[in-house]
Amino acid sequence: MSDNNTVSINVRGYGGECVIGAISKEQYEYWSALDDSELMGYAQDSEDYVNENEIPEDMDFLKGENWHDYDDIAHVYGCDMEGSSIEIDLPDDTTLSFDSPYDILRKYEEADDGDFDDIGKDYCYADECIREQNECYTHEGLNYCYDKGHYFTSYASEKGGFIWCEFDLPEGHKFDERRLVFNTFDFDGESFLDTICYIFPDDDPTDPTELDNQGGSTNGKGWECNLFEITRPEE
Repeated sequence: MSDNNTVSINVRGYGGECVIGAISKEQYEYWSALDDSELMGYAQDSEDYVNENEIPEDMDFLKGENWHDYDDIAHVYGCDMEGSSIEIDLPDDTTLSFDSPYDILRKYEEADDGDFDDIGKDYCYADECIREQNECYTHEGLNYCYDKGHYFTSYASEKGGFIWCEFDLPEGHKFDERRLVFNTFDFDGESFLDTICYIFPDDDPTDPTELDNQGGSTNGKGWECNLFEITRPEE
C-alpha cells in the first residue's frame, strides 16, 4: 500500500464468540440430567472427557471437535456496539476517535437527506449507517430464529481489538466517515458489530465494499456453555 492515501480503522471493546449446534432429543435429555459441570468439562475437551468417562457413543455429539467448531446452526463473533471504540488513522497523520459507531450515526442522523446526494440519490443515512444482517438467540421457548428442536450453545467473552482494517483511498478521494457502514448482528437482544464497509465513489450505496478485517488481539474474559430447547407451538 502507498503511504499517502491509506486509512486504517481499529475497533476495540468487549464482545465475544458464540456458536449454536443442533443435537438430538436424547442427547439433550442425557446431558441435562447431569450436573452443569459435566457438560462444561465435556465441551472444553470432548476427547479427553470421553476417554476418562464412560458415556454412550451416541451421546458424544462433539465427536472430538472443539466447541467453537460445533456451529452448524450459527457462528457469530463481534464487539458489543455500545462499547465499540473506534480509531481511524487518516493519510494526513490525524486520528478520528469515536466511543462507538452510534457516535458517528448521531453526528449526521439529523442532516437533511439532500446532504447525502454525493453518496447516492435519496440515500437515507439514518437507516443505512448501521445495518443489521443477522440474529442469534440462545433462549428456550418462543425462539423464532431456528426450528423447533434441541441445541447446544457456547459463548466465550473477550476484550481487546476485534477489527483492524487498512485500505487505500482512490486517487483524489478524501476519506468521509459518512460513507462507513457498520454491519451488525442481534445477539440475545444486544447489537454486536460484525463487519465494516465503506461506500467507495464507484460503489452502489446499497452494496458497499466490505473492508478486510486483518484481525485483532483479544483476551478471554469468560466462557460458558448451555443446552436449550425450542418448544414453540405450531402456527
